Amino acid sequence: MPLIVKDFVWKQTEELLTIRVPLKGVSSSSVDIFTSDNYVKASYSPFLFEVFLFSNINEKTSKCTISDNEIIFELYKIIPKMWENLTADISKLEMLQKRKEIIEKSHVKTEEDRKLKKEKLSALQRLSVQQQIDQDSKMRQVIDDKRNAARAKAMNELDDWVINNKIEEINKPCKGPLDLDKVIFNETDAGVEIDVEDDSIQKKVVEPIKNEMKSTNLKSKSIDVFPMPLPRNPGTITINFTHRDFPTPSRESQAPQEEEWLKKQVEARRATGFVAEDLRPEECNPTWLKDKGDSFYKVGNYLGAVSAYSHAIKLGSKMSSLYANRGAAHLGLGNLHKALDDCSQALDLMTPHVPANLEARAKCHARRGAILCRLGLPEPGVADFQAAVGLMPNDIKLQQDLEHAKSLTKNKSTDD
Repeated sequence: MPLIVKDFVWKQTEELLTIRVPLKGVSSSSVDIFTSDNYVKASYSPFLFEVFLFSNINEKTSKCTISDNEIIFELYKIIPKMWENLTADISKLEMLQKRKEIIEKSHVKTEEDRKLKKEKLSALQRLSVQQQIDQDSKMRQVIDDKRNAARAKAMNELDDWVINNKIEEINKPCKGPLDLDKVIFNETDAGVEIDVEDDSIQKKVVEPIKNEMKSTNLKSKSIDVFPMPLPRNPGTITINFTHRDFPTPSRESQAPQEEEWLKKQVEARRATGFVAEDLRPEECNPTWLKDKGDSFYKVGNYLGAVSAYSHAIKLGSKMSSLYANRGAAHLGLGNLHKALDDCSQALDLMTPHVPANLEARAKCHARRGAILCRLGLPEPGVADFQAAVGLMPNDIKLQQDLEHAKSLTKNKSTDD
């Protein structure tokens, strides 16, 4: 059950509402924020802050800032005016109904935003494809134009060459006038051209055009023909990458420092008496690891106990006793926040509430109450001790711890 945060501070103007919520030692990275037009919630285990606002706010212009010590909400009012109170005057039943409506509305809005984003992305993709097609079409047109221009130029040059060659042939010197009666055609004559001028007939013998080519050009060149090789047979190449404990690429200059660091880590793990790499396959069992951690805890080796419990949890075990015992080991090491998280996780796993886990639940509540008191939060610690006493009313030690927590609460109120 989360602890409700009530020691927040708020102030307002006609347009702006500011709320400051303390983090109470919780890391800012674990804060979850949820807002709507008339609802604000901040969840950071084990604490919860929520407010049903007196009136509506502009969710788009409002903002939230998370620092190391507090959460700052800067909420802009839709209707500029001073509010009579921060929260709306509604019953618990109305709160439940309103919270349900806000969550459903948020889901609908999220789905609409997702669809709108998907449609926008699809439109951008279609536009990008169309632009690429247009660009390719323009490029092909430019290439075709250049090719056509080169072809036209070549054809024009060829036509000019043919015309010039014919003119040269026509301008060749020919024989004098011939008597038509004495024209003798030999085997080499290609034909006769007749010009008629002023009733006089002259014959010009047109010599046949002989395309003589040099003998060197007529020589055939020998071409070596090699047979095409056959396709290669398919194969599979197996690659095994070298195991590396660091996320960065291997550097030869950093190799000595990395080896020294790995050696120190191995020595530190061996000093605790527990090294996961040294376990046999039959020892990788959550129950065996729990017993190993319990033995470490009994002799005061809290670090070894934490390692054993953590490895059992890493194997996928959801045993509540692992979290409860690891919380006790963290408490022995002075890791109060980690111990608090483990106790809360153990209580969440101890469901359903049956007589078999009654004593374990009482111990977890008592341990979490002690941790909260050591963190300077006696009020929620009293609640945990009361829950423990409610489970085991005959335990005198729990009653004494409850009275001690109440006295811490009174002392804190007096100091304030």
